[in-house]
Amino acid sequence: MRRVSLFTVLLLASAGCVRAPTVPVRHVVGTEEAPTFRIAKGRGSATLLLNEDTGARAASLGVLELQGGVAIPEHIHADSVEILYVEEGGAEMTVEGQALSVGPGDAIYIPAGQRHSARVTEDTPRFRAVQVYVGPGPEQRFRQGEPVKPPASP
Repeated sequence: MRRVSLFTVLLLASAGCVRAPTVPVRHVVGTEEAPTFRIAKGRGSATLLLNEDTGARAASLGVLELQGGVAIPEHIHADSVEILYVEEGGAEMTVEGQALSVGPGDAIYIPAGQRHSARVTEDTPRFRAVQVYVGPGPEQRFRQGEPVKPPASP
């Protein structure tokens, strides 16, 4: 019995469910507290709500906003699943060569390792989506953008 319990703990720890975070866990992070960065040559922004900086080690959550016509080049997240929930606007996406039209109320699932790209439709004044990475890390690329507002102190 003890061997099974130890195996279970090790399995959960490897999945990121039991590991102790290196920073204190913030259970609630408001949009006004989260850092936001300009992306897409100033034609968009990414707000980083939950990630390793807030103690979330298994996944990250942010809000992505883009203007009409913005294109996200084809790329891959080798070790992270990406999930998007479109709140506003429309986009044409390609996932592993499959063309997809997405709009408000659509949820998009992109398995780790799959090539994907997107282009916000020209007639869309604003595209807004909640973005989740299971296996956090890819969201950190947004930090290369100009800070719109720095994170508030916890």
